[in-house]
Amino acid sequence: MRKLKELKRKARLTGLLLSGLGLMAVSPAFGGDAGCAPSCAPASNPCCTKVFEDAGDKLAVELERLTAECCAPKTCAPTCTTDGCTDLNTCCGEEAGDDGDCCSGRLTRLFDDCDGCGNILEDNGWKLSGWLEFGITFNGNRPANNLNTPGVGFNQADSQFMLNQLYFVLEKDAAANEDCFGWGGRVDLLVGSDAADTAVFGGPNNTPNFDGRWSDNDIATANQIGLAMPQMYASVYAPIGNGVTVNVGHFYTVIGYEVVPATGNFFYSHAYTMQYDEPFTHTGVLASTDLSDNISLTGGITTGWDDFENQNNEWSFLGSVGWTSDSEDTSVTFAISSGGENDAFGGTSNLTIFSLVAQQKLSENLSYVFQHDHMFYPNGDANAAGVTAEAYGINQYLFYDICDSTRAGMRVEWWRDHNGTQLGAPGTNYYEITAGINHKLNSCIQVRPEVRWDWADGSDPWQTSNGGTKDSQFTVGTDVILVF
Repeated sequence: MRKLKELKRKARLTGLLLSGLGLMAVSPAFGGDAGCAPSCAPASNPCCTKVFEDAGDKLAVELERLTAECCAPKTCAPTCTTDGCTDLNTCCGEEAGDDGDCCSGRLTRLFDDCDGCGNILEDNGWKLSGWLEFGITFNGNRPANNLNTPGVGFNQADSQFMLNQLYFVLEKDAAANEDCFGWGGRVDLLVGSDAADTAVFGGPNNTPNFDGRWSDNDIATANQIGLAMPQMYASVYAPIGNGVTVNVGHFYTVIGYEVVPATGNFFYSHAYTMQYDEPFTHTGVLASTDLSDNISLTGGITTGWDDFENQNNEWSFLGSVGWTSDSEDTSVTFAISSGGENDAFGGTSNLTIFSLVAQQKLSENLSYVFQHDHMFYPNGDANAAGVTAEAYGINQYLFYDICDSTRAGMRVEWWRDHNGTQLGAPGTNYYEITAGINHKLNSCIQVRPEVRWDWADGSDPWQTSNGGTKDSQFTVGTDVILVF
């Protein structure tokens, strides 16, 4: 196809040259000098020589213009209607989703037609994006087991380069046209050391399935490169009320503040609540809508925590309600997951987790986030039948925008593993303070250095260089995120 188009382009240029020769044959008219006869000979008539020179100059200019038009990348403006139900990504001269970022759509543009007038993804409403995250963390304890855990998860390997996430997202927005019914979906693919932390943990007979078995995710070491698919769902949108979107499949949780995708967090490391209190993914049906300009509602049924198939024929409720002020300076979101899960005694008990996240813009540059999680699990403690296992904590974040490219942040956290079901030390309180900077080198590359201090009362959970343990650790780390 490309060879055929190149031949056509050359044929057009050849035609232009032949046309130019024809024009030169009637050069006096082309030159516009009425004082020269058509039959004049250039060698004997200076006037005719001027005519041919003028004709040649004009032909050269015309050929340059036409050649530029032929060789320039073509732009195709789609037909636009303001009342139709076809989303062509561009409407009446306004670019949809154009945020001025030179990196936006870079992967999608790989699917441009060779003439630049179409894109197999965009023409069908799809978009492909992604990023690469890698980093390193140094532990002042120099632990003998080379691990920064507990607490410092995802970047848990000490003094080792980590390829955390090579992440790809293929998605279609079902609500691209809010006035019409639509369909879409999303598939996320993660390659990297974070795959083992993101893959499903549960399944029939408590055996991981789906991506939980890919690349040995169920037995992965701290810095093992794996493969996971944390999201794979289809979406349907209906223009009912303020619009209703229903996702069916495998998707991320709505619980908490921090998320798995690196681009959605300020810090390289994660909070205890995110790692030990909250589910990462669910499988099921989830509907969402805006009840008003200020209130949003999400609710659905899932197979439980971090599993792909229902392991015990029990279903869980997953939902959230959010409120945002008219100024958008204040928001509060309450989210909950509750349903039957396999307990520590071979039966089924209700596992409930709720989170409360409040965000407040304090000034033009300063913002604050408060989060509280509480997890309840009857019969979740194998050492105490009939006892409800609990884990709960409070996170607080403070962010300050230094300039357009640089932001400073701090996280202060207290988390309690009340029964020791999460980390094996009953009654232990864990604390951490993390401070860091996010700096954008350009619109594609972001660097996130941080320092972190963890300590505990009630146990000595961190290893030292000689294999002993202590009640605190200090880590310094940084990662780089390249968006494409």
